[in-house]
Order: sequence, then structure tokens, then C-alpha cells
Amino acid sequence: MFNNRIGYLKEDYKKGAEHRWLNKVAKSEMVLNDFRSLDNLVFSGLGNMKLSKFNNEKIVCITTNTDIEHIKPRPTTNLRVYLNGVDLSSYNRISINVYPKSVGHHNFYFHFTLGSNAESRLHAPSLIPNQWNQVVFELDNYNKTHVNFLSITPFLMGCPMDALPEVDFYFKDLVAQEVDEDYVLGWDLNSRLSYCHAGYLMGKRKVALTQTYNGEMFSVLDCNNKEVYVNRVTKVDKDLGSFLILDFSEFNNEGNYRLIYGDLITDDFSISDDSYTSSTIKSLNFLRQLRCGYDISGVHNECHLGHFSMHPDGRVLPSHGGWHDAGDVSQYEICTAEMAHALLDLALVYEKKDERVYLEILDEAKWGLNWLLRTRFKDGYRALAVHYSIWRSQIIDPNELFKDESIFTNNISEVGPFENFIASSAEAVGYSVFKEIDPVFAQWSKRCAIADFNFGLEAYVNNVFTKRWGPGPDVQVVGSLVIAGAILYEITGEDKYLKTITEYAKKIVLSQETNYIGTSRIRGFFYEDVEKKHILTYEHRGHEQTPIQALVKLCEIAKDHEDYDLWINSIKLYKEYITNSLFVTEPYNLLPAQVYKFDMLNYERFTVPRNYLSKDEVRASFNNQIENGYPLGNDYYLRRLPIAIQRRGFHATLLSKAKAVSLIGKFLNDENLIQLAIDQLEWILGKNPFSSSTMYGEGNNYHPLYVAFSQQMVGALPVGIKTLENDDKPYWPVINNAVFKEIWGHTTGKYLWVLADIL
Repeated sequence: MFNNRIGYLKEDYKKGAEHRWLNKVAKSEMVLNDFRSLDNLVFSGLGNMKLSKFNNEKIVCITTNTDIEHIKPRPTTNLRVYLNGVDLSSYNRISINVYPKSVGHHNFYFHFTLGSNAESRLHAPSLIPNQWNQVVFELDNYNKTHVNFLSITPFLMGCPMDALPEVDFYFKDLVAQEVDEDYVLGWDLNSRLSYCHAGYLMGKRKVALTQTYNGEMFSVLDCNNKEVYVNRVTKVDKDLGSFLILDFSEFNNEGNYRLIYGDLITDDFSISDDSYTSSTIKSLNFLRQLRCGYDISGVHNECHLGHFSMHPDGRVLPSHGGWHDAGDVSQYEICTAEMAHALLDLALVYEKKDERVYLEILDEAKWGLNWLLRTRFKDGYRALAVHYSIWRSQIIDPNELFKDESIFTNNISEVGPFENFIASSAEAVGYSVFKEIDPVFAQWSKRCAIADFNFGLEAYVNNVFTKRWGPGPDVQVVGSLVIAGAILYEITGEDKYLKTITEYAKKIVLSQETNYIGTSRIRGFFYEDVEKKHILTYEHRGHEQTPIQALVKLCEIAKDHEDYDLWINSIKLYKEYITNSLFVTEPYNLLPAQVYKFDMLNYERFTVPRNYLSKDEVRASFNNQIENGYPLGNDYYLRRLPIAIQRRGFHATLLSKAKAVSLIGKFLNDENLIQLAIDQLEWILGKNPFSSSTMYGEGNNYHPLYVAFSQQMVGALPVGIKTLENDDKPYWPVINNAVFKEIWGHTTGKYLWVLADIL
């Protein structure tokens, strides 16, 4: 599958959105700068600017150096192109060509910032060295009447061991263009067909959506363009508008097909029990390329070997390994633990389904699990948040050893209950999966699982939490306690675990809303704790599945317990909450974000940049966002997408909720809930208003993602589709930037975790 770990999967570039963007016809254009002189250009930062000969023409060139070991803060190189208040109202896209010339670098990360009197617009692509890159970004709702400058900033991300530090950046042809804009905001489909690009599972619902009437009938075509199924379209009127439904659920012939409706036609998709195997393989491809301290062809060599995590008492341990978490090559224990757990659960599904995929999943799961095991200090402290920051030479200057934040002092280890409980869960499952395959590794994993559960319990009882993340919602922390204890009960048979977790499970049940709120039929959601002061909400990293996962696990291992009815009733109440809230997102069937109430919002749970807004402005922003949700009465609102200020992008919050749904569906053998969980994966893989698969390289119309430290990675999922300002509408612009388009292993882990239940 991965060519013995040397070759990595490549995308079909022509299926991606970037190919489509670059082939848009410019109806008109204005040259803003041809870079044949230094007029209206100002350079600042590390390096120099000059006119340099390139292929027999003199154009602007920046020369700089990426060897930035021990330079704090990270230096930048900047070229500002002054545009002198030009009116770009007749144009909607910026295009510029850039040639990065280097030896040994795999990519370069840029910021392009367009500045006007009213606002700025940032586009942050990664560019391929030693070729011309046409960079384009559309401006959609940007104020274009008085544009002052374009700031071009190549970020200096360090020099890998196998590269030379000197680089040149050449520029030409900065133009404003008028093109047909992408649809980027809202629920409308117009003439687009919205469908799951990965395909559909046998025996499950198969639906596509559009809004343009093209006749009464639609067809399914096979790979020979033969019509194999015909059905009538159905019109539905929903809160989001009027839609046409193309339902071919009853068609269950395995193969590759296309839909055709008038002049609308899809690309090929599969109908098969293996429709999600492609995205699974690509997800594994992505995770392998996220590996830290591993030689990855075309991405990086064995990186960050000289990085360590420090215990408060001064002890250190190497922190390389595991997975780079995101586009900033940081790493977080919470994400790693859940990703490893998800992979282990998925491995058990593929064990009898596909041996080839099963072995690849096992290999990746062990890579993450091994990092959890060896970054423990054996006293509850563990590597928690690791910031690698740059590529490095691996040579450590002894005079700088304890001064360099990115090597030591920024990577302090901590002890916390949630962090230890989720590690314990993954380690305990690791024992079950590897006990026959690798018994020595399995026993190590089991010992660590037991110890980490005890460390977590001791920290929780003594109210000890990490400084990095704080206490966390109590229902989430207790849920993780119950999950870990339940798995330990399974693998040890010791009643002490069952006694402990059944007592703590009462907190989960008591944290649930059992009465209808406002004037609605909505109940069954969770609060942060038994006091019910704050509704459980997430804006970025999602863990809404945790209390449900705990209750489902309890029901599975303790069917005869006296509290069984309490647990099962709580599960069914959450199911009611899910099914009764879907009306606001039909026919997409997207799981709505959360219930909100002004005075039940825990503002400490949200990320707000320093000096970004005053406290009153933050509250006003959140209140405005809440009011754009669906009113439930008595100041309760149901939002389709979460509220946020900085951390916008919601695949993780969606998939954590989808994981709760898939767990219940599997446990109750409820086909409707299983289908609902599938609907969430279909949203991610193209059945959304933009008809865009958000997994890079899977399906079609997938956007380039914010990768920063590498070229695009097949199988990468981003933080997710976001919102714009106070709107409760999906927003998926051409612009590339953090955090919404930033690659994120956490999202992939949640995606695979839902698949483990569906399959």
C-alpha cells in the first residue's frame, strides 16, 4: 500500500479545486506590478532584495537564509508592494507568480496579505521549490474600493539537515482579475449536485441533493455509461430552503457509478461495503506523513531528535516520535491518545475485513501508542504539549541547551486526570490488540494503563489539573475516568474498577438535562457538571462523545448492575436530543452544534487572542452568534454550527458528536442512528453546500490545505468548514489560512473512530 514505507500516495491533481481555480478564465485583469523594477516595493527583515536575471529577464528577487537556530523570535522576510489606494471593485481575485529556488527544501510557506483602509485579507499557501507557482486567491466579501498594499512574507521555518540554508524567491505578474467566483457561504446549492464523493455503503441510504430543477427523473450510470437505475426526484421544503432529493437507496449493485440529472452529472463514486476503504488508506497515508522523528520521503528526514520534555524536578526525556499534530508541527498528548485509541478500535474492525489494511492500521496505532508509553515520567507527569517550532540541524549547542524554548523550557510535562485517563484507555486497548502479536509490548502497555489510571484518579480526587488545559468540563473528565476503568475491568477482571466507575458514572447521569427547555421538545444534552450551571459546549477540539462512550461501555460490561436502567435511559435521552434537533439542518442532516443560552455559557472554554477584544466585546460577539441560531424559547437557541472567535473550523466538534451517535447506533442496533453518523462523514466528503470533499486527495473539488511545513498530504483532513463572523452558515472560501484549513491529526482520529462503529 505504501510501497514498503518509501513511496507515499499522490493525488489526482486535476480532481482538486486548485486545478479548477487555475483554469478559470479571467474576464478582465489589471496589472498591479510586473516586478521588473523596484518601484513601489519596500523590503524588510532578514536578507536583501534586488533585480536578478532569471531566464533572460530581470525580475525582483529576495535572497535570504533559513538557518535560524536559536534566533528568537523567528525572523521574517517581507516584501511590501504598495498599491496606493487602487480601486479593485471590478475584480475579485489576486494572482501572482512565485519561484522559490533552493536545495533540499520540500516546500516554502508564505503569507500574502492584501491590505485596504477597511480590512486585510490573508492567504497562506505552501509553495513547491524550483518551479513557478501561480498563487491565486478570491476576495469574496472583501472591501476592495481602496487597496493599499500586498504584503508578501516567506516564513523561515528552519533548515532541515538535508538542505542548504540559502534560498532565492523570484516574483512576477501581480494582477487583479475578474473571474466567476466560487460559492463560499451558505446552505444553497443552486445548480451544484451535493453527494458523497467517496461513495455509498451497500444497504444504506444513498441520496444526492440539488436546487436546480432539471426534470422529473434522474439516472444512475455505470462505468460504461449505461443507465442502470432511474427514479423520480422529490422536492422538499425545509428551514434551509427548497431542495430536490435524488434518492437511489434501493439500488444496491456493487460497482462504480455516476449520477446524471439533466445537464448535471457527478464524478464516479462507488457503491460497496468497501466505499470507505479508500479514505481509510488515505488517512493512514496522512498520519504516516505526520510522524515525527521518522524519515518520510518527500516530507522530511528524521526530525526533532534533539527535543525533550522536562519534568518540574529537572528530569528530561526525549519527546520526538508520535505524530506532528497540525500545520505547526506541535504535538499534544490528548490528540495522540485519542488517535491511537481510534486506530486500535479500527484495527479490530479490519482484522477480518482486509488483512492488508489491518496490518497498516496496527503499525500506525503502535507508533502513536509507543509515544504515549515512553513519554511518561512514571509518576503521573507526562509530555503534554510539545512545540517543535522549526526544522533543526539536530546539533545542540551546550551553551544554549537550557535556554532554547523549543528544545526544553517550552515543553514542560504535567500531571492531569483527563490526560492520564485517555492515555490509560488507549494503553489498555493496546494490551488487548497486541497481547498475541507482541506480548512484551502488550504487557508494558497494560502496566502503564493501570498506573496511569491510578495517577489520573489521584489527581482528580486531589483536584490537580494541568496548567496548560485546566480542569476541563467535569462530565468529560469523569467520562474518561469511566471509559479507562471499564476497559481495565475487562482486561483484569478486578471488581475494584467496576466499583469505582459505577460510583463516578452517577455524575454523568446527573449532568444531563432531563426536562424540555424553552418551548421546544429538546432535552438530553449535557451540562459541564452536576450543578448544571454551564451547558457543555466545544469550539475546536471536540470530546462530546466522552460521557456517552462511558455510559455505553458500562452497559456493555455490567448488564446486571443496579444502575443499568439509569445508564440506558441516559443514552436514550441523548438519542432523543439528537433526533429532535435535526430539523434545523435537513436535508443535509448535519448534526447541529449545540444548545446555547446566554447565561449558561462558560466563557473560559473559548479561545480569544490576547488584546483581541475587550471582555464586553467578546460577550457581545458570542451573544450575536447565539441569536443567529434557531430560537427554542426562554433565551435558548440551537446553533447549526458552533460559536467561536478565533478557533473557527468545526470538523472535530461535529465528529465528536458523530462518534456519540455511532456508538449509540451500534449499541442499540439502531440503523437510523448509524445512517445519521454516516451522514456526517458524507458531509465531510462532499455532501455539503460546496460539493467539496474536505479530505485532500479523496473525491474531487478538495481544497489545498494549510500545511506550512510540507507539501500537500493525501488523506489530510483540516480543522474544518467554518463560519463567517456572526452567521450560522457554513463558510468555505478559496483563501487558505489557519485554523480552519489547517491539517489536524485530531480530526483524522475522530473520522476513523466513527468509521470503527459504522463498519
